[in-house]
Amino acid sequence: MKTKNLSLFLILILVFISLFIFLISCGGNKDSTTTAPPPGSWGTAGLIEGGTGNAYVPHVSMDASGNAIAVWYQDDGININIYANRYVAGAGWGTAGLIEGGAGNAFVPRVSMDGSGSNAIAVWYQHDGTRYNIWANRYVAGAGWGTAELIETDDIRDARNPQISVDGSGNAVAVWFQNDGTRWNIWANRYVAGVGWGTAGLIETDDTGSANSPQVSVAADGNAIAVWYQDDGTRDNIRANRYVAGIGWGTAELIETDNTGDARNPQISVDGSGNAIAVWYQNDGTRWNILANRFNRILL
Repeated sequence: MKTKNLSLFLILILVFISLFIFLISCGGNKDSTTTAPPPGSWGTAGLIEGGTGNAYVPHVSMDASGNAIAVWYQDDGININIYANRYVAGAGWGTAGLIEGGAGNAFVPRVSMDGSGSNAIAVWYQHDGTRYNIWANRYVAGAGWGTAELIETDDIRDARNPQISVDGSGNAVAVWFQNDGTRWNIWANRYVAGVGWGTAGLIETDDTGSANSPQVSVAADGNAIAVWYQDDGTRDNIRANRYVAGIGWGTAELIETDNTGDARNPQISVDGSGNAIAVWYQNDGTRWNILANRFNRILL
């Protein structure tokens, strides 16, 4: 009898210890079902460029291994140029370098890396003496930056504020807004690894009002979704269009129908399966609110 009681007592102790360890691993939260992440901390901030002029609006992209590329625009006393620097995990930052050689001022670069860090593409807008154009340059690991190239040739009016997203194979989609002499439109161009840039094209045809601030996200399979806000003559709405690899762009569509107040500055992120979430801010007549919508990919 004493042996049986002792066995039960030991079992209860083991159960208690196991429960205690489980709760500790969950951060002591009885409602938690996940293991607490290991602690982390920030390092020491450091300068990653050595220019003498003012530098502005940096943007950064990181790969799955912790390598990164940062881009920004900087005044050299004559022109405003686009610079980049690369961070190598375990080694640190390299030396900042110029990634374009144009004669006119260049602004607001954006960069995107693929998951392996083998490829990255930076885009920006740059003045040619008459108008602003969209330019791009590609980084290849082990080789460095290539030569900047023009990725749109519509010379009617200015093109501005490009965005870029690169998939796991090094393909990319760039979007921007461009003036046709009457209104601002949304344009896009696609980069195919091993081939190069295609021909820029309009991805919305609503001529009621101007379209602004496009964003784009590309899935692992090369499909992409772009979002932007657009004036319908009364208010600004959020619209989207989807690119399907091998087929092309679809038809732009409205993704919110609240007509109380303006909706602006959408952002978009696509997962590995092609599902997406878009967010934006919108006025309800009293205040600005944050709204979201989800795109559910239908697998055929």
